Amino acid sequence: MSGMYEAYAQALAKRKPMEAQVPKAEGERLSFPALGLDAKFVRALKTAFPDVQQPTEVQERLIPEVLGKRDILLKDATGTGKSFGLVVGLLNKPRMVVHDEKGGKRRVVTTLFVVPHRDLAYQLFHWVERLTGALRPSPALPSIAQILVRGSGKTKERVVGELRETPPHILICTPQALMEVYREDKEALQLDTVSTVVVDEVDYLVETDGRKVKKHAGPTREILDVIYRKRKELCEKEYMAEEEQYESVAEWRNAREEEEGIPQLIVSSATLRVHFKNHLFEESGWLNSYNLVKISGQKAVQPGKVQHSILVVTETGIRNVEGAVEGPREEAVVRERAEEAAEESLEAIATAFALHVPSIALLVIPSSAPVHRVVHELRGLGVNAEGLDVRAYLADGDAQTVQDGPRLLVGTVATTRGLDMPELSHVFVLGVPEGRAVDGYTHIAGRVGRFGRRGRVVSVVTAAESRRMMRILRALGERPVLFEHFD
Repeated sequence: MSGMYEAYAQALAKRKPMEAQVPKAEGERLSFPALGLDAKFVRALKTAFPDVQQPTEVQERLIPEVLGKRDILLKDATGTGKSFGLVVGLLNKPRMVVHDEKGGKRRVVTTLFVVPHRDLAYQLFHWVERLTGALRPSPALPSIAQILVRGSGKTKERVVGELRETPPHILICTPQALMEVYREDKEALQLDTVSTVVVDEVDYLVETDGRKVKKHAGPTREILDVIYRKRKELCEKEYMAEEEQYESVAEWRNAREEEEGIPQLIVSSATLRVHFKNHLFEESGWLNSYNLVKISGQKAVQPGKVQHSILVVTETGIRNVEGAVEGPREEAVVRERAEEAAEESLEAIATAFALHVPSIALLVIPSSAPVHRVVHELRGLGVNAEGLDVRAYLADGDAQTVQDGPRLLVGTVATTRGLDMPELSHVFVLGVPEGRAVDGYTHIAGRVGRFGRRGRVVSVVTAAESRRMMRILRALGERPVLFEHFD
């Protein structure tokens, strides 16, 4: 880690708490400096992301809390900047430095950022890379952030060696890869000195069904149980008022947590159901309810910004679902090579893609469907299709230019959760989402319409699936909109 960033981290640690803000007019946003961010970092933020002029509503509330010590329960709609706000806040936290017995100092991992899949890890890392690259002078990237995922091309020995040699300020990881390294070399991770743990898409990563947990607890649960072992013990310990010098359970609990050095926990998702929150508070023992803030934002997308359509594929052809309504007319991108709609689902998607997609679209397929096979079949139908590869997408400059015509990226629900792809205009969904269908569809639909942009979600289903798909939209308060060029 460079001396510049060391000094920067020390300056952050000495920073005075943010003064109370003057009440702002309705609809007015605070500036990034007003949230407690360092002036040099704000300049780097504007250089790296010139379109980000001011924080979103959720970022305005989230960033100051990230800079503090309270646990955070974050629930907000997709496309509101939750993940970006977390990255910005975490980069501004003071760097963890521990003192050894000889009086020396050594750097350790400050934040553990756990995400559901490696593509999201690469996206977060890309944001960190752009932000730190805009700092002058720029710190060495490995000292600021590293990625720990399966399939990175690095051997386990090399990964452990890099963590030991240069502990990053932020370690971005998937649960499986993290547990593999933990079992291999606990000392490389130094989890006992971590100051903040972030779990994104927590309801996806943590199983709450007791029967399933007994069979397989899952790596996220395992790692949280390790890190918050002392907190779980405090939860089980009875507070004896007559034996303590504290005036309340909350005061006693928070003082004990400070003594034990228990890290801040931030859990985030767009869909935190009541039963899951009950599990977090009453059963898990991971959160400190006496020192916690809940952040719930408003619905990110105004009504009508994202249109939802359902195409039903039958033996006789393709049609709009019964009950679909007329949507606002928009200029479609029509090409001469668009052919008459065929009977199969992929042909329906190929036709809709040819008629409507100007730049980039996403196709979400069931987890059991082989991505490479779907890509092959779509290419046979004349579609410029490719498997979702976030690293390649980001390397193209966030797809600001499309050289080979419109592209259709193909992935599964698991590989698309949380991704931010600004150029995306359409999402096609093959079949009804698996598992918790409403939550699954919410996350899929959240890939478009981000930050108030327009977007369209098109579900291609069988006649038998159409009723279930209609129930999902009703649960979300949406009505299917007629998709042009189909009956």
